[in-house]
Amino acid sequence: MAEEPDGRTTNLAMFVSGIGQQSQSLAGALQHVADRPEVLVISDHWPQVRLQRGRGTKRADTLKLMSFRDAGFLETPISFKTILQRVTAWVESVERREHSVLIVDMSWTLATNSAAANFETWTEIAERLAETIGCPLISLYNRNLMIDEQLLTALRGHPQILTETGLHENPHWLPAKLLTRGTLRQQVDYWLNALSPDLAPPLGEGEIHAAEGADPMWLLRKTAEEPAIGAFEARDRWKIRCFGRLRIYRNDGSQIIWDTPGGATRKTKTLFAYLLQKGGEGASADELTDLLWPEAETAEAGRNRLYHTVRYLRTALSQDGDKQGATYLIRDSSRYVLVPPDKSWLDISTFEQLCRQSITHMKAGALDEAMICLQAADRLYTGDLFADIPPEYADDNERDWCWSKRYWLREMFFKVQRNAASIYRQRQDYSAALAHCQKALNIDPVCEIAHEEAMRVFAAQGRPEAIDRQYKLYLGSLSHFDDRPKSAAVKATYDALKAGKQA
Repeated sequence: MAEEPDGRTTNLAMFVSGIGQQSQSLAGALQHVADRPEVLVISDHWPQVRLQRGRGTKRADTLKLMSFRDAGFLETPISFKTILQRVTAWVESVERREHSVLIVDMSWTLATNSAAANFETWTEIAERLAETIGCPLISLYNRNLMIDEQLLTALRGHPQILTETGLHENPHWLPAKLLTRGTLRQQVDYWLNALSPDLAPPLGEGEIHAAEGADPMWLLRKTAEEPAIGAFEARDRWKIRCFGRLRIYRNDGSQIIWDTPGGATRKTKTLFAYLLQKGGEGASADELTDLLWPEAETAEAGRNRLYHTVRYLRTALSQDGDKQGATYLIRDSSRYVLVPPDKSWLDISTFEQLCRQSITHMKAGALDEAMICLQAADRLYTGDLFADIPPEYADDNERDWCWSKRYWLREMFFKVQRNAASIYRQRQDYSAALAHCQKALNIDPVCEIAHEEAMRVFAAQGRPEAIDRQYKLYLGSLSHFDDRPKSAAVKATYDALKAGKQA
């Protein structure tokens, strides 16, 4: 199939559901790309089988596989320049026919935190890579694994969609540079112009809206990029890590430094974290003053201190002496609002989606997909929410802006450990199961669901003495907390397992 000038037949997307459906779906689809193509695959979740010949399809040769690690997808931080070099070298080194197809299993986006944060860059890299290797590149998206924003980006990032019935023009496509760096106004103008030329913006109007494009739902966005290749200039995007220490990374991989000369680092961080949680609502000067300086002699003294802390935060958010800090933290009338760069990525939101998605897979019995989501969520949780925010600010009972959310996310993390342990138990990998239980107990020695699952593991091993020991460990840990009652559920699980019943 000849390549069109804009590369529309080389940068393709395909959407499948379920790990086991990948090769079967492709068997019927590849005939629409090339005649008996040599199939090259980059994946860690691909069955070692031939693509079977289906009705009306043409046979493809045995797959040639490259792992995510060999391709560079597992490096942290991820470097798309390295990926381009390694994949290009591999494709050129394998013995292949005149017609070849490269398939990239997009589940690499869940393999590391850096991969998840930098996902959106892929559409631009795929376009570049397809051009470099000189053959069609199919980005394979598993709808059971990818979170919603990733699927939406994928839908916008490829000009054609491949299915078993053929190639379909994608009306939602945006050119790569417009997708990753265009403002919302520019993207809308592109779609309208595609619908009808008379909807194109008048000449010169683009400059009127040049400052627009900040996503009003930025807190729900989960994309950021690392422009590892010189040709890919990009507007600044942040990767905001809220689990454990509060950290912000820029496009170039540099980290925002909080301790600006003369500033109070803990108050500066707290101001950022508080405004981050407030989102577009922001907070009034009096609200921030009461949070950070409740002991201030006068309201005027508190506002003066807030003014200086705002200035130090803007300095920290700026880069190389630029003035961007003022645009990231704005004052709207009497309220301060944090405005991160468009499409900044937030680890909390990705974590929550992965947790919910894993539960859906477990209920459906799709344990392979569930485990991939659980492992990705496990990697994201590197400590309690805003763990380095001082307790006098985080445990504010009047506002409760942090503590309840921190506790809720911690409980979600415990369920991640319990569910991962349950899957490993079903697979009879008892050592891995117990390791996940212990991971939860290291944070909370009285974590009830972890104790219950550990007892189930020991029951599966036929170790009644270990069940006794685990229950006594639970009771011993409980004795250190006067305000935590004994759990009826843990006792019921213990009794059932001791009686040889399924708990």
